[in-house]
Amino acid sequence: MTEINLRLPRPVRTVGRYCLEGYWRTKAAPGQFANWWADRRNRRHYPALTESELRKARKSETVFICGTGASVLDIAAEEWARMSDHDVLSFREFPRQTFVKADFHVTGEVDDIDAYATAINSNPRYDHALFLVQEGFTAHMGNRLLGGLKLRQGARVFRYRRRGRGKTIPFSRSFASGVVHGHGSVTGMINIAYLLGWKRIVLVGIDLYDHRYFYMPPDETRPVEKRGLTSNDPFTAGDAIVEQIGQWAETMRGEGVLISAYNPRSLLTQRIPVFQWSDIADAQV
Repeated sequence: MTEINLRLPRPVRTVGRYCLEGYWRTKAAPGQFANWWADRRNRRHYPALTESELRKARKSETVFICGTGASVLDIAAEEWARMSDHDVLSFREFPRQTFVKADFHVTGEVDDIDAYATAINSNPRYDHALFLVQEGFTAHMGNRLLGGLKLRQGARVFRYRRRGRGKTIPFSRSFASGVVHGHGSVTGMINIAYLLGWKRIVLVGIDLYDHRYFYMPPDETRPVEKRGLTSNDPFTAGDAIVEQIGQWAETMRGEGVLISAYNPRSLLTQRIPVFQWSDIADAQV
């Protein structure tokens, strides 16, 4: 019996995918416009930072970029204290922490905007943080955070635009060109750190070998994860993130910018070195 191939030709599948994306974009547009307009209307509540002011706020040539992997629970208090002598930039749900004062925090992807804002506003370690918030019509969470006045009013904010989501492309060399998101939020954080002039970029809590988070029980999975994914499964786009960061690290190394991983077990160590404290003996600006 002849087997019948019911798989649609690639051009048909491509057109179908674009139509589906167009449908969801159109459906989301009214809400996106409302949030975008609210952000434009309420900007007076958040003093605008310039790129120059962000650069001047750096106190070290080293930045510790802090993510939410469970490995941050293995870091001793004295290590956090040493990090605070340099610059600490956090992203995603790191404001749930009680480990270290944050100098900078970046908002892009957010799971629950209300819980996220509460974690920032109620955490004294963010009292003097400078905020970098994604803007633009499709920056749904950034617009909700600021347009809805959910971030405490008076917080100093630098707005940035994003591009290259899900793409393995070179990092951006200017904010005007847009921050490259790539295959994960940490990729965009590296691009931001490069643009702000840090020479040593240390990735903390970027594990990628599982889906465990420091603020959740080890056997629980975030409700936003794909069905069937468990806390023990490797990070979904881990291989692509490792490859992209590895490519960027090689290019940046030629420009005197060094990227390393704090967790020696991180999958990132396939392409970048493990951080050593001796690397930053001369790290003050």
